[in-house]
Amino acid sequence: MKKRLAFIMALLLIVTCTGCGTVDSTGTTLLCKTEGTQWYFGFGSAQFQPDESSEQPLYIAGYDPGREVTDVLDYCQARAVWMDTGNEGVLLIGIDCVALDSGTVAKIRQAVADIPAASVNVFSTHTHAGADTLGMWGKIGIDGKNDAYMESLQQAAEQAARAAVADRRAGTLHFGHVKTEGMLRDSRLPVVTDENLYQLRFAADDGTAGVRMLFYGAHPEALRGANTMLSRDFAGLLCDGVTEATGDDAMFLPGAIGGLVMTLDFVDVSNDSSRAQENLQITADKLIEFTLSIDEEEIVAPQMTLARTVFCAPLDNIIFLTYKFLGILNHKAVPADSTTGYGVVTELSVLQLGDVAVTLIPGEIFPELVSGEAYGRANPPGQNPKALQQLAKEQGIEKLLIVGLANDEIGYIVPPSDFLVNPDRPYLDRYTDYKGEDHYEETNSVGPACAQAIADAFAATVMKLAE
Repeated sequence: MKKRLAFIMALLLIVTCTGCGTVDSTGTTLLCKTEGTQWYFGFGSAQFQPDESSEQPLYIAGYDPGREVTDVLDYCQARAVWMDTGNEGVLLIGIDCVALDSGTVAKIRQAVADIPAASVNVFSTHTHAGADTLGMWGKIGIDGKNDAYMESLQQAAEQAARAAVADRRAGTLHFGHVKTEGMLRDSRLPVVTDENLYQLRFAADDGTAGVRMLFYGAHPEALRGANTMLSRDFAGLLCDGVTEATGDDAMFLPGAIGGLVMTLDFVDVSNDSSRAQENLQITADKLIEFTLSIDEEEIVAPQMTLARTVFCAPLDNIIFLTYKFLGILNHKAVPADSTTGYGVVTELSVLQLGDVAVTLIPGEIFPELVSGEAYGRANPPGQNPKALQQLAKEQGIEKLLIVGLANDEIGYIVPPSDFLVNPDRPYLDRYTDYKGEDHYEETNSVGPACAQAIADAFAATVMKLAE
């Protein structure tokens, strides 16, 4: 820790003397508003894998830095879904990785810029058994991304997107959900989770394979922290199992996972990491069974509206800023009212399909900021924003789904009332409060103002949908 602190402090002069970029556009935009007589969906997927000839190391992401990948359990993939109602369409591209910053998302969007889509959206499944795709899990101060692997990932995203467009078929869209009892744990008090697994299921009129979009609020880390094998974790095995059982293609979308929400251990891996694969398989099998048990569904009307807000989140975290100016993170930075003097430019979108609103959030939001349930009170002066569900209901939206790590990754989005940093080394060392609660998530957050910035962007976006 001392070495890391010395390194960060040595860069402060560089950081404060470096200029920042400008924003091309800000504000809220209505990107599409269409209505038809039926839905059109398409699906595509492509695998990406390490280049064995690369001289750069390939680091495992999500836990301790500096650990190289030792083997492959299953290769990561890009999965894409195209959707429209007979007019302009929208692309969703899911990548099996820990996260992608806005710079990488921009490269993927540019690669498919010729596709006539109203919007291209890229999210990460957040597998903790993927390679470092942010650059933060290499050696301290050195970009941990492997160039060849990143190139393969971007190519797979493009291939999947083009395959999804080519696969376009007419059909109907259905919405359902199931409560996954006995699956989740929240590692930080108060315990607030969304136990529901939500499904948007497209059924093709011609009887060919359907498409299932599976939304679930848990970190894909059933392999746990000792693992150094590449894997999609349960996000991939869940999709594989649903496809095997139904013939439908499937995509996993991570929900509100901040706080930190994960699946339970179904075998004891704490003293025997060799059982991690067994834990993974049990986790996936349970989620597959829950998914297949969804038997009550509602028809989703073929109406699609998408709005996006580009906004600035104040940046208080000096580590994030340092990585930005080292060229490791590719976020746009602008002058802002924050302790560092900068803010991160990012985006939030809401995609409304019939009466179901899918919110694309650029980070890992705490579930209580969505539902408004019990908040932690370690920082009583902190004022929490209105919960997203409340803001949605004010605009007549009752069905609200969350997709985290979408189009960017700005870290954990923590309720201000529970936001604490180490008073001696803010954001550099994690902090334990008087109740013994670990405030790790704050060290991977842009700052306490982020929650309000997200809520404001969401409110502006859903208001635009209603116009």
